[in-house]
Amino acid sequence: MKRLSRARGILFFYLFDLALLLLFVLSFFPFMHRRQPRSRELVLLNPAARDSVCTVDLSRNDGEFLGARSVSLVKRGGIWLGSSSDGNHEFIWPADTQLVEKLLVLASSSVSSYEMSSSRRDWDNFGVREQDAFSLRFSDSSHRTLSSLLFGNEDSMTGRVAVRSAADTAVYAVDAGILPLLSADESFWADPFLYPQCLTGLGRAEADGQLRRGRLENIRPREGLAVDYAAKLYFGNGAEILFSVYRKDAAYIVIPTLLPGPAVSDEDRQALQAVNYRYSISGVTLDNLLEACALSAEP
Repeated sequence: MKRLSRARGILFFYLFDLALLLLFVLSFFPFMHRRQPRSRELVLLNPAARDSVCTVDLSRNDGEFLGARSVSLVKRGGIWLGSSSDGNHEFIWPADTQLVEKLLVLASSSVSSYEMSSSRRDWDNFGVREQDAFSLRFSDSSHRTLSSLLFGNEDSMTGRVAVRSAADTAVYAVDAGILPLLSADESFWADPFLYPQCLTGLGRAEADGQLRRGRLENIRPREGLAVDYAAKLYFGNGAEILFSVYRKDAAYIVIPTLLPGPAVSDEDRQALQAVNYRYSISGVTLDNLLEACALSAEP
């Protein structure tokens, strides 16, 4: 058998390695020409429809055992009210107006988007199937859907989140700035103050110095249970709040009754009178509340 010289052997192995390298490079060739997702401006809610929004529904699935959790925000007159699945939508609370407005502004503002897929087969990869995604729906006073969106996986590297319209198959990646507002937690969306802004008429800067509530509590005191504290607070616009306070372990449960002032419209009055929520407060907050009520009652 004819033997290869050492020089020819080395040359053969170099050529063999070169062939392998070429095959490796060519294996990526189709991806070099793959169409890159193009950026386009997108709005999640038509800006022209923003003032027509009267209902905002937010929901997400907490898993097989906990099931879906939802919050509904409804505008009655000039007041945003809320209810949630946590309270079987029986308890009505005043919503945080600034948060609702922030959501509407973000949803109707133009953002850069990238089409990631136009196939249903990719929904699972992006987490935008109905049973997996966070659902956000805007409706008008006639319950007509203005926009229905399903948010999926967030890409921490790009700062974008997958989203699709419930009426479309295409999946887009958009700026994740709206994510902090995608919550189905009722305590997040409810007015945070003991004296709700919708009753007092105070701006946020003025209200920020007021007492704040704890978490909402979807419970009813047992029949015949006497209140531990009862107090009333008056406001300069003629509005009042009646506070019924019950001790519960180391905290207190407050059931407020909102009494609107004389200048409130009939629709706003009905909205305020529909409020029947309750929340927890600490002992320190209770002391401050009772002191405020005592000062309010002084002639």
